[in-house]
Amino acid sequence: MNNEKDLIETLDEPIELFDDEGNKTEFYHIGTMEFEGKNYAFFQPAESVEGADPDDVVIFEVDEKNQVLLPIDDEDYLEKIFDKFQIEYNEQFADEESDGELIN
Repeated sequence: MNNEKDLIETLDEPIELFDDEGNKTEFYHIGTMEFEGKNYAFFQPAESVEGADPDDVVIFEVDEKNQVLLPIDDEDYLEKIFDKFQIEYNEQFADEESDGELIN
């Protein structure tokens, strides 16, 4: 998949993700990153999602063999993944001038 240099793959168009019950939600894919031997995909809601802030980041483990995104149940591990993503994201854009803010 991607190396750290290709971390951010922001898409202009949202993609549709479906939950186990078939409910569709649109998200923007904001990046993919390898962490501890596994790949993780990062998304932000493209539409209003009940109980979610528009700035929330949703993280899934990428199961390439079965071509599915898997939820991550371990909150501590999820936090480690997100911390690493923030570091990589901020480093990638630290030298670029942009209109948006870096992830805090």
